[in-house]
Amino acid sequence: MAKDETMLSPKLDIVFKMLFGNENNKDILKAFLSDILDIPEEELHNIRIKNPEIEPTSINEKFYRLDLNLDIGDQLVNIEMQVRSEKYYPDRTLLYWSKLYSSQLEEGEPYSKLCPCISINILDFILFNEHEDVHSEFSVWDVEHNKKLSDKMQIHFFELKKVKDNIDKNNRKNLWLQFIKSTKKEEFEMLRTAEMSELNKAINNLYDMNNNERLKELARMREKAMHDRASALEEAMQTGEEKGIAKGRAEMLDKMKAFGLSDDDIKKIFDIKPRK
Repeated sequence: MAKDETMLSPKLDIVFKMLFGNENNKDILKAFLSDILDIPEEELHNIRIKNPEIEPTSINEKFYRLDLNLDIGDQLVNIEMQVRSEKYYPDRTLLYWSKLYSSQLEEGEPYSKLCPCISINILDFILFNEHEDVHSEFSVWDVEHNKKLSDKMQIHFFELKKVKDNIDKNNRKNLWLQFIKSTKKEEFEMLRTAEMSELNKAINNLYDMNNNERLKELARMREKAMHDRASALEEAMQTGEEKGIAKGRAEMLDKMKAFGLSDDDIKKIFDIKPRK
């Protein structure tokens, strides 16, 4: 492989899930979670991947989420890789977190059974323009008295566009995020110099995937589906805006007619055809 060769990208959700959702890679997953959440590895026990499978029929579905759901001891964790910006992404994240939290109880079960839920969002776009921090964490606070309401809510955002490219062996969080955002073999080889065993194993796994033509085709199909999704959302937004403009213009013409302006007067003012 040439050093400047383009590789499968870990930030493509199907590749991310194959890397971190593989039962044989739980050591990679454990190290990754420990480093990005600043949690000692010994506290991450009994990791269970609840949805490791990737249904072949879902690869081409534009609006299908390839997230990763985990049980970690007495915590529920959801990891989502999001490549494209969405206007209401924070609201969507809050909705998904609430569904994860509320899904724990069957009817009649006590609230004491509710476990902490952690939402991890890895974004390939800028969500928070007001600061340069790569990592943002949210929970529920009393803003007046600076008191946390509960420890059961954590929502994390990691913005890949803000990640620095320097190799700092002491910044393991940044190294993992550099790995996810990298696309060239040369970039992955630079990361090897950090001498992190689990990160090197992840790079080796990615190289193996890159040599598998079937997996490369699945990744290509998934990327196409995601492009189609972005186009569908953009088209829907444009259609909504056009309908909004048309409605607003119609209401304006009605009001102008109500004030006694003739069709000819309206046409002269706006050089448009009056609404019949």
